[in-house]
Amino acid sequence: MDKKEISSKILQSKIFLKAPKSSALLRYLVQADLEGSYLKENIIDIEFFGGNLEADKTNARVRVNVYNLRKKLEVYYASQGKEDTWRLIIDKGQYGIRYVKVSSLKKNTKSISFWQVLPYLGLLLVLLSFFVNNSLLNAPKVWRDYFKNDFKTTMFIGDAYSLYGRTITGGVGVTRDFKINNATEYYDFIEINKKYKDLLKPSPYSYITGMGAYAANNISRVFSKYTKSFTIRFASKTTYDDLKEGNIIYVGPFHRRQKFTTLFNNENRHFKISDTTLQMVNIPNKKDSVIHLTNTPPDMEYAIVSRSKSLNAKEQFLFFSNHDIGVLATVEFFSNKDSLAVFTSKYLKNKDNFTAVYKVFGKDRTNMKKETICVVPF
Repeated sequence: MDKKEISSKILQSKIFLKAPKSSALLRYLVQADLEGSYLKENIIDIEFFGGNLEADKTNARVRVNVYNLRKKLEVYYASQGKEDTWRLIIDKGQYGIRYVKVSSLKKNTKSISFWQVLPYLGLLLVLLSFFVNNSLLNAPKVWRDYFKNDFKTTMFIGDAYSLYGRTITGGVGVTRDFKINNATEYYDFIEINKKYKDLLKPSPYSYITGMGAYAANNISRVFSKYTKSFTIRFASKTTYDDLKEGNIIYVGPFHRRQKFTTLFNNENRHFKISDTTLQMVNIPNKKDSVIHLTNTPPDMEYAIVSRSKSLNAKEQFLFFSNHDIGVLATVEFFSNKDSLAVFTSKYLKNKDNFTAVYKVFGKDRTNMKKETICVVPF
């Protein structure tokens, strides 16, 4: 490679013969490269343009002229120099030059028609389809239909209903009463306790515990593995029409007048959440019983998980517990590939849906142990 010969050919082209300033600047940069000189903007300004050290440092003439030179080189290599073996390059933001050899393969590349490529594109699409479908077949059974159907998925997080007004400390703030979980229950309470009418009002704020963030994080990992996603909404801002739009995931508490509790009761003939209890009836090989969901010790609570399909073929996955540890434990279990494999093998060989009831023990809202009370596939 003869650097002088490369630059000489460029300078003799029509483009550069008509551009004396760009030609002179190119000669200067080539000579500096041959001499191994390090070029900076202020050096070029002094040596080539005759500037001085006290000149305005905001003067852009070096950048402008190098930019113009770079553009002329691009025009040259798109026309007269398109067959050149070597190319002289000035990278953006740089002032030094470099030489790049154009691959002979690139020169001899023949144009390929669309019809020549079409069979290979078809094969590629078939292979991609196979790998995608095969990947979904390997997805956990309880989540697979979320990824296969065409409905969008929404995670509804159970936010707590709160009251705003005078607090027990004498200040003003938000109060949470476990027996008041919606506007209807608030007005029922005020009807009986009229003295609180002017002291407590429905709060405009909602709040959630750690279960919402934890569940969203864990379940999003399962979805992202199969390039799927879901939106998140607060349960208190949800209408029954919203529940008909697509696949559902719910994480949160169970309350008597809550939409997702109603949804659970409608889909389960062996279970019914009523006030503070869970009724279990007509379960094969199990006596009818009632579980009291409230008044549990601080380190224990009940958790209910129910997966079903609605009448319009949309998916429903409900995770219930009144405090964090129940949802934390069950979401962790049903988002773990290994535990899901064991669960599926044991309970879902011939079934797709189930309802499971657990007793969860934990400390400081950290799940420690999960005890299965019953699992009913259907």
